[in-house]
Amino acid sequence: MASPLFELSADMRTTAEKRRRSSRPHPKSAREVVPMPDPALTTRAPDPWLDSAPLLTGMDEVGAGLLDSLDAMQRVAASAGPGPLLVNAAPGTGKTHLLVRRVAYLVQELGIPAAQCLVAAASTTGAARIRRELGTLLGGEASAITVAEFADFTPEYSKDSAYRRVAPELGHLFVDDLPRMPMRLYRQLMEHRGAEADVTATGDPDSALGRGPDAFGAFAEQFSHAHVVRLSRNHRSAAAVLVAASQVVEPISRVPGRLTQPQRPALEGSGIGRYYAVDDDDEKHFVEQLTARLADLGVDPGELAVIGPDGMSVAEAADGEYRVVCLTGMTAETWPNTPAARRELYVALSRTRDLAYVSHTGPGSPLLADVDQGLFTPFGMVPVTRSGPEQPRLL
Repeated sequence: MASPLFELSADMRTTAEKRRRSSRPHPKSAREVVPMPDPALTTRAPDPWLDSAPLLTGMDEVGAGLLDSLDAMQRVAASAGPGPLLVNAAPGTGKTHLLVRRVAYLVQELGIPAAQCLVAAASTTGAARIRRELGTLLGGEASAITVAEFADFTPEYSKDSAYRRVAPELGHLFVDDLPRMPMRLYRQLMEHRGAEADVTATGDPDSALGRGPDAFGAFAEQFSHAHVVRLSRNHRSAAAVLVAASQVVEPISRVPGRLTQPQRPALEGSGIGRYYAVDDDDEKHFVEQLTARLADLGVDPGELAVIGPDGMSVAEAADGEYRVVCLTGMTAETWPNTPAARRELYVALSRTRDLAYVSHTGPGSPLLADVDQGLFTPFGMVPVTRSGPEQPRLL
């Protein structure tokens, strides 16, 4: 075999190999300035109940009028006869909307005395909505229905101790957002009710923040033969937000196998805005800029929820519904990969009708990595990955 023209020493071969490895394409960390995209809002604040979903066969004549705005499964639940009924469904599927119409249906169509009905809601906002909608459906008859919030039954905060006295006497009980009910109150309201009592409860175990949904589990045990309805059609959120919320809660869901489908069509450009901030001041400037843009588009201040260090908490936002939700300060320190943080993010995302935004400094919360990255619309100082050019070499 012919001898080489020259031969490298061992040290020279090692040095050449290192040079070859270092000159191969490799990712470089860089950031690219991407401007904020225009918010892709609907032309009006959507009313998800204007167009109800197709009805089940034979349900078109049931509760005509009162139940017109319900989809098929909601109508099945609302028109069921008296007895224990549990509506297990995620946010945005119309649990409160259904509950109000069930009360009205039982009173107007089945003749249940309005004065024998007690509706318990988790919050002041929820109780006010129920009173308002019952008044619209039943007129003056609605005034005979007792509507209270959970806090009305708490001795130290009670506005009217009469609620605690009359609760056991009201034979028809309706509970909105059961997983948030304290066990003390659950026992108080259920103590003298038998297994076939007329009790309707709604709720989503995955939305229970803090303590677990103990009342929800207790209901399933006490009323083991209750009719259970699961709602799968989301009438509130855009598809991108709904998918993201489902991906966040799936690893810790208390309702395994639950599938929620968007009723609203996907909106063009309705991905979740993700702002990469340089620092805290830059993040505050982003919120100011977003607020101003939304105001120009006709979004009232009350239709925007800013959740984070300088805004409201998730618990405060949990009772509301907004056109836009913006979560700030979504760093690994404030939003760690814990079940509690997952539930808070799930609840926060579920409150929006149109758009959701997240913002953070640094790489962001690890929870964001569990969301399909194609659902995000990144802007700000966005990190990009580039490959270095192939360097010429002699060897």
